[in-house]
Amino acid sequence: MVGAVIVVVLIVGVGAYYLMSGTGTKATTTSTTTTTTSTSSTSALGYAVQIGNSATVGHYLENGTGFTLYMFGADKPGNGTSACAGSCAAAWPPFYASSLSVPSGLNPSNFSTITRANGAKQTTYNGWPLYYYVADSSSGNMYGEGLSQFGGLWYAIPPTLQQSGGQIVGGPSYSIGVAYKASIGLYLTNSTGFTLYFRSTDTPNSGTTTCNTSFCEKNWPVFYTAPLTLAPGLSSTNFGTITPYNNTKIVTYDGYALFYWIGDTAPGETLGQGIGNFYVATVPAPVAPSATTTTTSSTTTTSTSSNAYVY
Repeated sequence: MVGAVIVVVLIVGVGAYYLMSGTGTKATTTSTTTTTTSTSSTSALGYAVQIGNSATVGHYLENGTGFTLYMFGADKPGNGTSACAGSCAAAWPPFYASSLSVPSGLNPSNFSTITRANGAKQTTYNGWPLYYYVADSSSGNMYGEGLSQFGGLWYAIPPTLQQSGGQIVGGPSYSIGVAYKASIGLYLTNSTGFTLYFRSTDTPNSGTTTCNTSFCEKNWPVFYTAPLTLAPGLSSTNFGTITPYNNTKIVTYDGYALFYWIGDTAPGETLGQGIGNFYVATVPAPVAPSATTTTTSSTTTTSTSSNAYVY
């Protein structure tokens, strides 16, 4: 990479697994001394950021010379900070373009700059800080796609990803994809972007579910698909299948049965969050939001999302 903004001397042995079309492939590099640079190199047409295309991930952002730009699932878009520092930043150098030019199809107003904790600058896209991956040694490499490192998942950033939400990876080629919403974080979807839920009152890995009444089944249709094809960053070891009743098969995630919510009528909706102890299946693990405590002058109450429906 040319046009150094930050130079980091890194002695590292990287052993990375990445998933492409649901198949695990191992990529390794030996322990070496490497000079890594954060760059604002531009294309022959003067673009600092442009749109690349891959048969496996579709369109994604790259720098002007074709190096893949990534987002970090642990970042909070729009808060002006990066969650990747120290050894994380050595493996995932921040991208910064001091003079930003983009081709048609990208809006310059969607890009901005933040100042990192060490004083360095970093370019953002719709609030998401942009990074390189140290193992991408030439243009077109995408060895960082779907990696789980430093407390979060990494993805080549799609040009359609918005700050408030959007499907990060998915589509017809994956039966389970990953989406993002600011209020939830990363979560599971089906191939068309509909949200998947789990029930917090279920006992994981029990082979059963407490959603076993006709009323519950009507409002929370089970999720089942075969064969199971996973978007990058998802591991087949976290998924399984149970048949808890009436020969009904259900896909499980970390031992929890997965469901849809009948009230979600469009991709990206998460209207079932908190209803009847159902919650969005978050990545990397299904976690029900903590109860919140509200204190008044006379009483202290504990509340969670609405559970107005009893199943």
